[in-house]
Amino acid sequence: MKTSTERTGTGHGLVWSLARGTVGVALGCAAMLLAAGSAFAQDRVLGFDPYVTFSGNFDVGYRKTQFFEENHNTALATWDSRVELWLPPFRDKFSWGPYLRVAGVWASEEQPWENAWLASPGVGGQIYPFSLPQLRDTGVARVLGPLRLFGEYNRQHYWGSANSWRPDEQTRIGAEYWRALHVNDDHPWWWAEIWSGLWWQSANEFDPHYNSWVFANALRAGIRKPRSGLWSAVTPYVALESSLTDNQPYYWENRLLLGGGIRFAPSFENLPQGMKWLNRAVIYAEALHTAAYYRQSAPSSVPDYDVRVGLNFSIGQWYR
Repeated sequence: MKTSTERTGTGHGLVWSLARGTVGVALGCAAMLLAAGSAFAQDRVLGFDPYVTFSGNFDVGYRKTQFFEENHNTALATWDSRVELWLPPFRDKFSWGPYLRVAGVWASEEQPWENAWLASPGVGGQIYPFSLPQLRDTGVARVLGPLRLFGEYNRQHYWGSANSWRPDEQTRIGAEYWRALHVNDDHPWWWAEIWSGLWWQSANEFDPHYNSWVFANALRAGIRKPRSGLWSAVTPYVALESSLTDNQPYYWENRLLLGGGIRFAPSFENLPQGMKWLNRAVIYAEALHTAAYYRQSAPSSVPDYDVRVGLNFSIGQWYR
């Protein structure tokens, strides 16, 4: 374990680490787009629609505690991306098929759960049940259309020789829901982002027989002054994050976080045609507090808050 001085480091060191992470994620995104070759973007769909598409979600920023230790002060980058193959009758008529997943996390600190390939790669299958032609134009589909059923197998790699004993494979089966409403649209007075997931997971970062169900949720919602140029892009918001698992002793998996922040989310109304692959993009600063533990409480030494600053963006149809 590092000393508190070693963990904190100098301000210049943290800025340099954050810069390296930003550049790394940017290069990774560029590589994905270049790999698409002659792929095109239309209405937030990236790839050779309706046969092959690319989607991803990326975050680069700073975390003060990570709900782990005071003055954790880490630069953090996360990425999750899919190359999706759509089977007949193809995506625009019924969305189902296999995919290749690449995902990971990097931090300027050395905790294993912050430094790993989480899918290097992974393979899976997915289906959007409410994309059926009989349901596509119904009111139910307009609400539940983003619901995704999936099953996947991931190869994992936790960096460093000291972590060679950690699980190197994982299976996940479940459902996810990613929905973004008016995030980069300055016409409505409100916006919201919703993520919810329920899945079974075979392994985590330290237990190859984790074999647990996970129910996790996140909600961010804010208000803006409509159609007011730059002022419309600056929005205050409230934030909620929740997770619940089978593991009662794991307090970090069973808690409710509440907080809020402010973000800059520019309008995409005049986004150039060559950037239509950009699904959403925000710069944010927020603070979250542990409002409740659903099972066992954390030790008193564990901080009950975190401060986060960063850039988050998604490509393709990650959010719908």
